[in-house]
Parts: sequence; structure tokens; C-alpha cells
Amino acid sequence: MKYDLQALSDIAEIRQLNARYNRLADQGDGDGYAANFTEDAEFEIVGNRIYRGRREIAQAAAATKVTVHVTAEPEIALNGDTATQKLRMLSVVSDPANQRNEFVASGWYDDVLQRTKDGWQFKRRRASLDLDIQKVFEKMGIGAAFNQLANS
Repeated sequence: MKYDLQALSDIAEIRQLNARYNRLADQGDGDGYAANFTEDAEFEIVGNRIYRGRREIAQAAAATKVTVHVTAEPEIALNGDTATQKLRMLSVVSDPANQRNEFVASGWYDDVLQRTKDGWQFKRRRASLDLDIQKVFEKMGIGAAFNQLANS
């Protein structure tokens, strides 16, 4: 497949969106993280719930501060002002003393993206882990926070 300059630019911008998402999630910056999504976005964590709108998405991000998010090799399909993406993800958790990192889970992000006046943003993000979500949350020490969010 051949790419024109616009397609290459769009792919580069989407890759930057992925990097910004990871950094802000790792920092627990809920508002900055949620700004990567459209106002009416949905973020589904399979086995937990669907977070709708930036406010709920920001709450979910604030609960994951202990996690190191790693994503790799996005498959991006462009269609004008929309795009889809399949992206491998890995989660690592830091111990409280910041002495070591431990692998927690792998999985996939399946995304629908929208070009907006602010650049590319997530319209719909679906995170599915290869391991049991509740066990992953427990291992990360965020089970109670996410269970509370799931019931709110």
C-alpha cells in the first residue's frame, strides 16, 4: 500500500496520540488523559464497564497512576476524518518504593478515532486484556477503585 503525505501525517499524529495517552495515564493526569478523547467518547474496559464522556474517563485514568502503559505497533486504517486502530498493549506495575517493575498483563486496544479541530482523538476505545481483569486490578492494587467506579 502506498501512502500520500496526508496519510503519513495522520499516522504520525495518531502515533503521537498513543504516546501522549500512555504518558498521561502513567502520571494519573485524569483531565489531560481525558482530553485525548472526544467529548462524547466511550472507553470500554472489557470485564469492568464502559466509561462515557470525558468526566468518567478522567476518573478511570486517575485510578491507574501505578501502571506503566506500553503500546506497540499500531495497525491504523484511515478513512478521511475517521480511522480505526488495533494496538498491542502491555501493563507493568511499579512497587510502592519504586524499586522494581512487574509485568501485569497484555491485551489489545481497538479504537475508533476522529479528526477534530484539536487533532486526532479517541472516539471509542476498547481495552481487552489477555488475563482476568479482576485479578489484574487486584495485582495492581486498583481493584477497589475500579470496582467503585464500575458501580457508580
